[in-house]
Amino acid sequence: MSTSPNAVAPPRSEVPEAGLGAKGRRISDRPSPVQSSRQHRRTRTVLWQLFAILAVLLIWQMAAVSPLVGDALPGPLQVATAMVGLWGTTSYWTAVLTTVKVWATGLAICTVVGIPLGLLIGISLNATRSTRWVIDFFRTIPTIALLPLVLLLFGPSMNMEITLIVLSAVWPLLIQSMYAVKQVEPVLKWVARVFRVSRRDRIRFLWAPSVTLLVTTGMRLAATIALLMTVSAEYIGGAAGLGKQLAASEQTFNRPEVIAYAITAGILGLGINMVIVFVQHRLLWWHPMIRGARA
Repeated sequence: MSTSPNAVAPPRSEVPEAGLGAKGRRISDRPSPVQSSRQHRRTRTVLWQLFAILAVLLIWQMAAVSPLVGDALPGPLQVATAMVGLWGTTSYWTAVLTTVKVWATGLAICTVVGIPLGLLIGISLNATRSTRWVIDFFRTIPTIALLPLVLLLFGPSMNMEITLIVLSAVWPLLIQSMYAVKQVEPVLKWVARVFRVSRRDRIRFLWAPSVTLLVTTGMRLAATIALLMTVSAEYIGGAAGLGKQLAASEQTFNRPEVIAYAITAGILGLGINMVIVFVQHRLLWWHPMIRGARA
């Protein structure tokens, strides 16, 4: 190619640099269609959730001002005012911390008992068959019906609450762990046995990834049941916590505070579920079901 001195070079602004598009934007920085679709779905989901919350608040306000209800149901503004007032009291935060402490202790005991026992029963077919009727019988007993007996044994104490939590919340962990063991592919177990994989590696690379999804699902169920039983034991049994404060507000006919304490329990349950789901997604980011939920 000849290079004439009279040749005019094109303006610098008209020559795109390497890695830049026609408008000067880096091609690598452009969001892919998949990312744009995901972001659009997330935004739409958040908007629908906000719309649902506003709809519930609107229906609540309309029911509160309805002549059919009268003054029995306080409106959202009254409850919000009561909630803000409770935030400045020591008794409110003491009750919240007490409830969380009892819930965490009971759930920890359920985890230590339910998961290992469920895995051991699930491994053996004979153990599964022999304990099926026993497990089905005890898990169908309404735990709240045992409250008078447990209250007679331990009184309105933390031991009473933990006993009720264990009797009600251990079953989801036990049953999910039993079925989780049976989800392990027989071919994978055969391959591990043929290649003489060590027991440590079998637990790490075969058993743990296979059972974690169902076990964490059982953890979510057990956490919700444990919180419900904690508040119920405090409300009916008189143990310290949110349930007892709710009962005290009910006795003084302070309806806004009653609903404020109930909303506090709901916020605790929502936060607990979000934390467990976050941990589940972080641990099982590779699982097809988790990846499908994120898509």
